[in-house]
Amino acid sequence: MRKRYLNLIFVLLLSASQLFAVEGMWLPSLIHKNIEEMQQMGLQLSAGDLYAEDGPSIKDAIVRFGRGCTGAFISPEGLLLTNHHCGYGQIQSHSSVENDYLTDGFWAASRDEELPNPGLTITMLVRMENVTAQVMEALNPGLTEEERSRAVRDISRQIANEAKEDGRFDAMVNPFYYGNEYYLFVYDVYHDVRLVGAPPSAVGKFGGDVDNWMWPRHSGDFALFRVYADGENLPAEYSQDNIPYRPEHFFPVSNRGLEIHDFTMVYGFPGRTTRYLTSDAVEFITQKENPMGIDVRTRILQIYEQEMAQSDHVRIQYATKHARVSNAWKRWKGENRGLERLNALDVKLAQENEFRQWAKNEPAASHYKGLMDAFETTHRQYHPYRFALRLYAEAGRSVEITRFAEQFSRLVSISKENPAEEEKLQAEIERLKSVADNYFKDYHLNTDRKIFEEMTRYYIRYAQDGFLPDVLMDAQKKYGDDMEKFAHDIFRKTIFDSRESVMDLLENYRVRDHRKIERDLAYKHAAGMSRWIENEIQQPHQQLQNSLDSLYRLYTAGLRAMEPETNFFPDANSTLRISYGRVEGSYPRDAVQFLPFSTAEGILEKNAQKEIQDYAISERLENLLGKKDYGDFAKDGDLVVNFIASNHTTGGNSGSPVLDGQGNLIGLNFDRSWESTMSDIMFDPGQCRNISVNSQYVLWVIAKYAGMEYLLEEMNIVQ
Repeated sequence: MRKRYLNLIFVLLLSASQLFAVEGMWLPSLIHKNIEEMQQMGLQLSAGDLYAEDGPSIKDAIVRFGRGCTGAFISPEGLLLTNHHCGYGQIQSHSSVENDYLTDGFWAASRDEELPNPGLTITMLVRMENVTAQVMEALNPGLTEEERSRAVRDISRQIANEAKEDGRFDAMVNPFYYGNEYYLFVYDVYHDVRLVGAPPSAVGKFGGDVDNWMWPRHSGDFALFRVYADGENLPAEYSQDNIPYRPEHFFPVSNRGLEIHDFTMVYGFPGRTTRYLTSDAVEFITQKENPMGIDVRTRILQIYEQEMAQSDHVRIQYATKHARVSNAWKRWKGENRGLERLNALDVKLAQENEFRQWAKNEPAASHYKGLMDAFETTHRQYHPYRFALRLYAEAGRSVEITRFAEQFSRLVSISKENPAEEEKLQAEIERLKSVADNYFKDYHLNTDRKIFEEMTRYYIRYAQDGFLPDVLMDAQKKYGDDMEKFAHDIFRKTIFDSRESVMDLLENYRVRDHRKIERDLAYKHAAGMSRWIENEIQQPHQQLQNSLDSLYRLYTAGLRAMEPETNFFPDANSTLRISYGRVEGSYPRDAVQFLPFSTAEGILEKNAQKEIQDYAISERLENLLGKKDYGDFAKDGDLVVNFIASNHTTGGNSGSPVLDGQGNLIGLNFDRSWESTMSDIMFDPGQCRNISVNSQYVLWVIAKYAGMEYLLEEMNIVQ
């Protein structure tokens, strides 16, 4: 009865809820421009609370996790929360058939049991600064686009190097609005990051590929790490003498529970959006680029799944690879569907026509005349090269053995050009030994041979006239359509198919052995492909990309001039951003309603579908949920697992803390609904919803499921 009542209330309020969605990923240092709207929606903090350079602020609790995710400090002792799928590679690296942490989970009972992760870093923003004036002063009038890019690169490097303070910090200058503005970002980078806890995949990855990008979700997509520092709280390489990092700010974790229309704020490192693309670009993406990528990855996934189903060893080896391939595959499907539903091409064309009229009628805008025609011409020239690069990335680079063999090109180069530089030669040999160890740990020969065979077929099928690499043209002449024979010959006559043969080469390497590498068929194929891309594709592609960048720089400046009262947000570019909205559902399709919360009951309902492996759970989880053993983490008798809200997010926001109006952590962002995947290009306030794991479910899994209550003792739990 209670749930039916809540559903009725939701239906009555849904029409008003669409007023709460706010497009945009905003720079923290400029958040004062949005603060009034945020406070009207429920924020109880000031702009200075969100971002400050002269004292602690919320920004100090947020990190870039690795290269492509976000994380958040949740204790004064460096305890870090991020997504399970962000830490998946680390969890996998510690897993084996004997210690299958992917399947069983991992929990350190003490700090001595926390697992180090070589190569993993966390990056924290120290400060950001508008350096547009400094960059622009270095640009002389009349520069070509290539000369301008070089000048920007040089002055940006100079500004960043000065900010590094002799290596104390990392720093870089990022362009915004296609180079109309430039900001300096100064970072602290920490290298000692240890795995503390990860639920089993049946919790952290519950729903798997079946539920990816979908709502409702029931995933406990979180993992715990700890950051360590030296005695001065400064970055240090891994050492047993390091101590837990002491963050300037950490998030209290909410156990209050959520209500419909609660204010939400996502604070993280979104990867990339392309909000200002023109209609030509959108048409190419939806009608050419995405369909090719979807088709190619469909076949790769089929091969992975066939091989993984036959062996637990292969299943563990290819778990991360499968997830990476599947993620974009499903997103592209949703992106195409969403853009079509929004009539994105028509919307873009209407905006461009409005721009044409403004440029024609506004005396001060005369230099924008002809801009849209220039776009059309440049895109027409650019797209064949863009498609060739994407095809190489999807079909050519998906073959592991040729990717691996290509890494030996530097060794060949040193052996031929600098054979006397023994130190450089030995350093490269040692690097390749390390690469080989990591590579063969997760390599399955039969799987890769099938991928090679199929991807060669797909490459030839999709390559446009004049854009087929020479090595594939030669293969066609020799083998016709018999790509199985081609694959057989490549794999039969290569040393790169086994760890033993590669290590034998490296352990006994002599300078003249570069000839052995150059004669190897896998290496010859890889080198031929990359050489063709480098010689025939990359240079004209870059020249045309530079031309497009100059057009987009002019276009975004024109849009801002045409609508001076509009607060345009800059496209995401992996720099720290804030987005905000509210907890709210949506109507994704006719007669379909998305409620904003999913509960533990949904886990059991999905688990009842025994034929779907992604819904399998452990006996312990089933018993706890079946008994409704929710402890102190329930809300009105339910254990809320995931929730959706109207924050504008994208890739890179995975692991971003979701905060309430007081700055408490109420969840962890991990996905978007499938209907939202077009939001990188076009945002729909009625449909775009980010998906987060509820903080109460995180606490429940740690305390009740894993029995690691000691971790909660170092957190500040808000009741």
